[in-house]
Amino acid sequence: CVMGIGVRHKLISGISVSPDHSIGETTMFPDAYYQTLKNYPNLENVLGDGIYACRWITDLVSKSNVIPYFLPKSNVTFQSKGFAGWYDMLFSLWNDTQRWLEQYHIRSISETVNSMVKCRFGATLRKKLDPRKATETKLKLVAHDIRRIGYIEILNDIKPVWTRNGV
Repeated sequence: CVMGIGVRHKLISGISVSPDHSIGETTMFPDAYYQTLKNYPNLENVLGDGIYACRWITDLVSKSNVIPYFLPKSNVTFQSKGFAGWYDMLFSLWNDTQRWLEQYHIRSISETVNSMVKCRFGATLRKKLDPRKATETKLKLVAHDIRRIGYIEILNDIKPVWTRNGV
């Protein structure tokens, strides 16, 4: 499961689920990213694990005018190999390392959301068939968002606008 998670309210903004373990997280990233971009068109930063620190993903994010923060491995080079976003991300890390790491550290909030979901709904899936596993995972994540919206309504006195069919 690859998720886009908002750092302010801990809401899940994009989900890509595959019960097939041969499909890697980087393959599922664009789907979750574009869902997040659709839900939050004014997205400023994308923070992610080192697994997403590859040239094509950083370029995909940069082309959307969003700043990528993916912690690169220690042996990477500035060679962009045609992906300008890669060079931009590495140069910003090299130019002002402390500020870059301060931004990157916010990524830990996503781990908090993972823990919240596991604590509330359990880590193991009950379903056996792959389509049902995907549905169970998505339902857990949607239920998490509904709970969070309830908390936001009460604590911040915010009234969300519920729409039908995304209209």
